[in-house]
Amino acid sequence: MFASIFGFELRYQLRNPVFVVTSLVFFLLTFGSVTIDNIQIGAGGNIHVNSPVAIAQTVLIMTLFYMFASTAFVANVVVRDDESGFGPMVRSTSVTKFAYLLGRYAGAYTAAALGFAAVPLAILIGSQMPWLDQETLGPTVIGDYVRIFLIFALPNILVTSAIFFAVACVFRSMMLSYVGVLVFLVLYFTLTSLAGSQPEMRDTIATIEPFGLGAFSDVTRYWSAAESNSLVPPFEGTLMWNRLIAIALAALALGIAYSRYSFAEKGVSARKLKKEQKSEV
Repeated sequence: MFASIFGFELRYQLRNPVFVVTSLVFFLLTFGSVTIDNIQIGAGGNIHVNSPVAIAQTVLIMTLFYMFASTAFVANVVVRDDESGFGPMVRSTSVTKFAYLLGRYAGAYTAAALGFAAVPLAILIGSQMPWLDQETLGPTVIGDYVRIFLIFALPNILVTSAIFFAVACVFRSMMLSYVGVLVFLVLYFTLTSLAGSQPEMRDTIATIEPFGLGAFSDVTRYWSAAESNSLVPPFEGTLMWNRLIAIALAALALGIAYSRYSFAEKGVSARKLKKEQKSEV
């Protein structure tokens, strides 16, 4: 049952215009940052535009903006059936809450991850353009793209999509889900500003900061240009704990989503149900 619902949701999301538009927008933004001198997202200076550090920085920064897109994918899962009137029909079948809720989330998350793959793909394709100064380019190592996507992109998309999936499950509202994104961003930038103003807290914040930017900076802070151009940040120490904490936070958010989501029809609260029962008596 879980696999069937997962497959249905994934196919739905991949056919959705939101997937196509999101993938195209993030591809073009990233492609422009690689191929146009006046647009820069990742590392500059003596760091190659397709170096592991530049790829990782671009991926990390783009996941911040991608929160809005991933929220569109996963929050839509919760509100779509209720808005279409299809929800009560689904909940009246033998489908389990686990299969229905987490199968739909897994399908939407997978679609969001596939959409974000446009970012490293744009770096890979952009770095092959003939008009680029070859001195700004290093060797193309496909394994670096894969490792960076696995270490940085997937956990970031997982934690943000899980958090706003939980928000959608609690409030059953797309608008409140996007408000949650804005609140999350304010809290995030407050946290990073605190880290900048209080160096003694830098290590702690680098470990718990959900996007991994602090952990990445902690690992690569004293790297030379040669190291930045050739090495992928190792999955150990602060970076490893940061990624594990992000995954644990995502699991907690999914647990909250599961516990707070009810198969009861949207809008029927316990108080309203009690009033209706009294009126019938």
